[in-house]
Amino acid sequence: MRYFRFFPVLLWLTPAIHAASSLPPAPDTSSAYYRNLETFAQAYYYLNKLYVDPAKVAPQSLIENAIGGMTAKLDPHTVILPQKEFEQLTIDTQGKFGGVGINVSQENKKLIIISPIEDSPAMKAGIQPRDEIIAIEGISLTKLDPDQAVDMMRGVPGSILRLTIQRKNQKAPLEFRLKREIIQVRSVHTHFLSPTIPYVKIDTFQEHTDVDLPAVLEPLRNRLEGLVLDLRDNPGGLLKAAVSVADLFIESGLILSTVGRDPDRVEREFAHKKNTFVGFPIVVLMNGGSASASEIVAGALQDHGRALILGTQSFGKGSVQTLVSLADGSGLKFTIARYFTPNDRSIQALGITPDILVPAKTLPDLAAKGITKEADLAYHIQSKDLSDLGAQNHIQQAMQSWSEGLRRDHQLVTAFTYLKGWEVFRKNVPRK
Repeated sequence: MRYFRFFPVLLWLTPAIHAASSLPPAPDTSSAYYRNLETFAQAYYYLNKLYVDPAKVAPQSLIENAIGGMTAKLDPHTVILPQKEFEQLTIDTQGKFGGVGINVSQENKKLIIISPIEDSPAMKAGIQPRDEIIAIEGISLTKLDPDQAVDMMRGVPGSILRLTIQRKNQKAPLEFRLKREIIQVRSVHTHFLSPTIPYVKIDTFQEHTDVDLPAVLEPLRNRLEGLVLDLRDNPGGLLKAAVSVADLFIESGLILSTVGRDPDRVEREFAHKKNTFVGFPIVVLMNGGSASASEIVAGALQDHGRALILGTQSFGKGSVQTLVSLADGSGLKFTIARYFTPNDRSIQALGITPDILVPAKTLPDLAAKGITKEADLAYHIQSKDLSDLGAQNHIQQAMQSWSEGLRRDHQLVTAFTYLKGWEVFRKNVPRK
């Protein structure tokens, strides 16, 4: 007998998943529980044995279609996952897989390397951004679709992968033999908007997110003057990670409530004072792609008055899913609860309303258009402000160290401006 395998709770745009402690007791097979299955078994038998096109009624297809029928009208996040999709979701939540560590994209039917992952076998071997993969294990990419190519590059750690790569300005293709390793996909990315204001982007809430984020912030604990937390286009992930991230910035009180099948049973998650980061303002960036776990974090920080939510309305997924493996290697993802913010708000089909509505748009690159400022002119006179305000609030100067992508991000620039404004306001308003 094969036992079900339960996975952690996810809060994803597709599902939010929650840890299940044990399976429900097995039903009494002599009871009415299974009587209706006789009708199903008869239909399954006749279709499998007598349908005109046997390829369409293979046992696995019939069962998958039957389960798909059971879940089709429940809710959008309760679905049957074929084995490959189930494995991919597991990889996404764990944030690690066996491979060589390259990010790829399909461009004009070519498989182009975006970048090698830091400290991966691909980076150590010298693979570069914009390299084109033309063959895997000697098989031309013209004979493989992108999904097949990605599947072939992943594998058991320790095994060897042969890649043939065409590099720009080199006539002959390059051959690489790479030993696969466990690749850890980082979900937390950091840039510094100023020495005391970090910008942290969380892609998804994975198993290590609640460890990676405090590792970034801890060295700055006594110097933080602000934080921009970017949850835009973050579809969600693990419930536990979302609760832990919110807990980093809230000293006490409720983080969220969940209500499952029994409306009288409410489960609550509370904040803890230990290791909390306080004493500085936070701006959270959100948009329509921010869902589930992202909305839990934003909702908790908003209800506690701990952060300013800036951007556009979030996705509005207020439910929790769990994930179980089935006997054939597929997975079943199904909804087990609704969740509520600390103020008992349900964001289901509503989303988080930002405190400051800022549409997404790209700021013009003035330098690219030939537009300059006084500071760009040779031999310009240095500024000597009569007050300290100019020295305290050098927003433009700070932005010069940002990458072009960050400088042109309207929502991020607005968030940074609010943080710097708060800093000036705090320093210049007399305290009673």
